[in-house]
Amino acid sequence: MHFEIRSTGRHLWTWALLDATQMTVLESDRSFPSAAQASAAALAFAKLVTRAGRTLTSGPASGLI
Repeated sequence: MHFEIRSTGRHLWTWALLDATQMTVLESDRSFPSAAQASAAALAFAKLVTRAGRTLTSGPASGLI
């Protein structure tokens, strides 16, 4: 999987997560004024997914049901 930064053609940018066959798995639900901002948003999303994935392997947090 990898991210792709896409131009909307209106001076706005979005990000998309693609699988190995280049099919879109997920797209950002908003647009950004620059490619750099869209890239930063994709990176932030990836970090959140990584953090969520760690909770699957580490078990439930203390005190949570």
